[in-house]
Amino acid sequence: MNTTTTPPWWETFYDENLANMLLEQTSAAEIEKSAHFLIQQLHLQPGASVLDQCCGSGRLTWEFARRGYAMRGMDLIPIYIERARNREGTIQNAPSFEVADAFVFKADPPCDAVFNWWTSFGYAESDDTNQLMLRRAWESLRAGGFYALDFMNVPGLYRHFLPHVITRNGEVTLIRESTLDLSANVIRKQWTYFLQDGRRIVHHSAVRLYDPAALRRLFEGAGFTDVTFFGDVDASPLTLNSPRCIVIARKPL
Repeated sequence: MNTTTTPPWWETFYDENLANMLLEQTSAAEIEKSAHFLIQQLHLQPGASVLDQCCGSGRLTWEFARRGYAMRGMDLIPIYIERARNREGTIQNAPSFEVADAFVFKADPPCDAVFNWWTSFGYAESDDTNQLMLRRAWESLRAGGFYALDFMNVPGLYRHFLPHVITRNGEVTLIRESTLDLSANVIRKQWTYFLQDGRRIVHHSAVRLYDPAALRRLFEGAGFTDVTFFGDVDASPLTLNSPRCIVIARKPL
């Protein structure tokens, strides 16, 4: 009997092409604004310990480390963790990085705060499975600690849906073709990279679409309280026109 199973899409989706096209193109100004917002909303004291859940190539993790925080970053993709470790030279307060699964990993000892940035949530078909990531964040926090999740503003996505997005970086072009599966609350995308050497690489993704009410239920079901929503890193309130949906929640004392 053939027991071969197809790996989850995210295990093969994240590669060097995506890192070069999107992760590494985040501006220094945006990273600085994100760090400032998180420091305020996570109520961080100088030298606090922080977990970057799904850290990618570590640009935001390093920004926090330069500001004096004790940083720990984890991600499932080995090449991203390698990039993160090699990103900068030796500093006194360098972050630690490790390859780990966010559905499983929990920090020991617990941290003062945890954040999950740039939409690394909702990948599984099951709500229960997706909630595991929130539970691991809860378990990674000390009592009274705060968690931040950066997600899509789903009502706004429906209102301003873009079926085609083209991104260019030098000689590389990325075409994202999106479809909405309203019966399953899923956005499906085909990502087609046209590389400089003439190759074409295609990936697919499927992310669950949680509106703010659904996110609140997931957070509260994972044990969080004081669930609050923002529309961007300027701390603006969440509206239909907000570019993102940022959730801030607390682990009770």
